[in-house]
Amino acid sequence: MATNQAAIRVSILEGPWAAWESLADGLRGEGVAVTSVTRDVRLFLDGLGTDPPQVAVMDVEGDSEAAVGCSVTEGINLLREARKRRLEVRMLLLSAVSAPEIISQCFDEGASGYLFRKGLGTSAVSSAINSLVRGERLFPVQLLRNDFEHPPVTSPTASVLLALTQREREVLAYVAGGADNLKIAAHLQIAERTVKSHVTQLYRKLGAENRTQLALRACHLGVRPPPDL
Repeated sequence: MATNQAAIRVSILEGPWAAWESLADGLRGEGVAVTSVTRDVRLFLDGLGTDPPQVAVMDVEGDSEAAVGCSVTEGINLLREARKRRLEVRMLLLSAVSAPEIISQCFDEGASGYLFRKGLGTSAVSSAINSLVRGERLFPVQLLRNDFEHPPVTSPTASVLLALTQREREVLAYVAGGADNLKIAAHLQIAERTVKSHVTQLYRKLGAENRTQLALRACHLGVRPPPDL
């Protein structure tokens, strides 16, 4: 049992895969404090506000497969609503959906992690929960490998990072941790429009087209989220 996880509070939006894997019981066996398990999207979302866990795990199905459970589109809507409510909860999605544009949208709407369910076990989910609590973001391995079919930055890591200003490196670290511009501005005590300017420069310098790609570039470069995030 992973005793260092005893204090981690987790809520689960259960779908067929999570039920079949007995995910809630498995996580409890790993020392995770599972505070709620439901298949009701609205009840799940409301619970994140009234009794917030540290991590919310969402088992989502493809839209054509979601006769039972939460569809990926419903999951994206849930992420969007949680972001609007500014809920301080790390959101982890488990799914068989591998379309890059869908995964990118999940991160754009506030997901902290997204794992493909194929070959996934309770211990891997438990490890992912620990990583999210440490402030990391989790991208599917396949996406890290092909970077949304865009070639990764080819220059040596040190050269790429040296091309960034100190402030751009600080902003990139917060982007890697999933922070939005408003949160970055608050942490760095600068104007939100200044953050937007730095993010625009990071897009140009790192060849990213959106915020998720920028976070992926940061992963490739070994940039870690700041400890205060």
